[in-house]
Amino acid sequence: MIAWPSPELRRIALPRAAVFAQPGRGPAILCIPGGYHSAFCFAPWLALLGRAGIAAAALEPRGKGGLAAQADPATGITDYAEDAVQAAHALAQPVVLLGHSLGALVAMRAAEILGDAAGLLLVAPSPPGNLPGAAPVPPVAEGAMLPPPGIAAIRARYFGDQDVADINAYRATLSPESPRVLNDRYQLRIPIEREKLRGMPGLVVEAGRDDAARHPPGQDQAIADFLGLDYRFLQDMPHCMMWQPWAEASLAPIIAWHRMQFGGAAS
Repeated sequence: MIAWPSPELRRIALPRAAVFAQPGRGPAILCIPGGYHSAFCFAPWLALLGRAGIAAAALEPRGKGGLAAQADPATGITDYAEDAVQAAHALAQPVVLLGHSLGALVAMRAAEILGDAAGLLLVAPSPPGNLPGAAPVPPVAEGAMLPPPGIAAIRARYFGDQDVADINAYRATLSPESPRVLNDRYQLRIPIEREKLRGMPGLVVEAGRDDAARHPPGQDQAIADFLGLDYRFLQDMPHCMMWQPWAEASLAPIIAWHRMQFGGAAS
């Protein structure tokens, strides 16, 4: 059984979502999960951010994790973005939006809606629909929620064909996903008005062992250039770098970025 690592976490209920937050210094990092994932995938990072003294939270979007009863195949990226905006307001402090994978596209759209995010962190990101050269991915059938991938696909797509001791327990934390959400990403249906994000500090983190079908070489750097963000390439990281045993090494550049932007002594 995988458990949340910090007793300091508090759950904030929202109209259609929830946020799990812990206190700390500086603008809070609001972590937004990607396809099939719930807030739980950020458990290792929340624990590390807590030890680093940085305020942090993780979004539980509608239909995910403990909110599975809200699952709706008509849910789209903008719906998740509205959940992220509600969470940002509920935290009642400056917020840096951090999105992983498909959640990065949610973070970009939420940043457009918010207009005053303190920063933008995109980890193994899905591309904006209007990114020059972005290639679509074959769509999925719409109309019904899609179950999480099987163990072999999880190992290949999320962990770069590396063994994870608790991979069965990890799959048990995943949730069915809305096909509309996936097709919003696969069919490049979510353009981003980069003028609204230009000048916002931020960082794109690329996983060196990512799935080339969804994250072809050069795409993450192109996203950074498109939005005017800094860029880091982490050679040995898989797509789901926030999980163990990679969590500490993958979070290090994000902690360094936060301290450079907002101050705070090293732990």
